[in-house]
Amino acid sequence: MDAPSPQEAKEALALIEETTRRMRRAVAHGGAPYFLIIWGVVWLLGFGGAHFIGPNNAHTGWLWAILDTLGVLASFGVGWRLGRRVRSRNGGGALLGAFWLAWVFYAALIIAFARPQSGDQLSLLISLFAMMGYVTTGLLYRSTFITTLGMVVTLFILAGYLLFLPYFNLWMAFLGGGSLIVAGVYVLQTWR
Repeated sequence: MDAPSPQEAKEALALIEETTRRMRRAVAHGGAPYFLIIWGVVWLLGFGGAHFIGPNNAHTGWLWAILDTLGVLASFGVGWRLGRRVRSRNGGGALLGAFWLAWVFYAALIIAFARPQSGDQLSLLISLFAMMGYVTTGLLYRSTFITTLGMVVTLFILAGYLLFLPYFNLWMAFLGGGSLIVAGVYVLQTWR
């Protein structure tokens, strides 16, 4: 096989750049940036509230229950609205929704049997499960961006828990929730 000519190599690189641009535009026009922002805000408010209320306070559980419910409703609303606008032949949106429902079910089962000893441990487990979901979603959809985001936030989670436990919730509010918000805004601003 002959080596490609400089012109053929240039055309191949242009095709790769165009494919990358189209993929990014599809992600930006899909729900990904909105879901990142929604859940970033939930984390910012939930972890921020947990820091000031106290991770083992019953009110923190209620705060999270309310915020998670609002996050789920907002996510379903965005998914439903986008689903009406864009129809996928392979049902990718419904498949992703089913994946996250299964994730919630199994994460809840594992946490129920693991019986975390503190609110911080519970937050750690839920956060790690969420990032496992991001990483596997990124792998399934071949999204380096989502996979990398999940791994980076996982490192933030572990560093906060292991190195800054008294400030873990505040750490997670800004570095966990903030990372998701910044990633969502970045995709909306630069990938369109």
